[in-house]
Amino acid sequence: MNCTEKAPTLTPIRRWITYLGIFLLVQVIFILVDGTSLEPNINDSSNFIPRTFRSILDSSLFTEWITPYSYPFFNMVMTVQIIALLIVAITEIVRRLIFKK
Repeated sequence: MNCTEKAPTLTPIRRWITYLGIFLLVQVIFILVDGTSLEPNINDSSNFIPRTFRSILDSSLFTEWITPYSYPFFNMVMTVQIIALLIVAITEIVRRLIFKK
């Protein structure tokens, strides 16, 4: 008797509640931390990766266009989260349309 247990899978509604819950939790943390001394300090050393990261953060996209927070890092993280949620939503919609036929 081979007893195999399958891992429980989340329903699409629970999965989306989890995704949106994590997104909202991160946004609440950003709102509480924004404008305080608890903001992360990004290392501005002369290494390539920190310089590149700093140039992305100082671009007009995160300092002028997308500005719900005063700290550009929070704006960038929020933008990446929204893009990731949109990609997951589009792939799930396409998958449902393909498997429905």
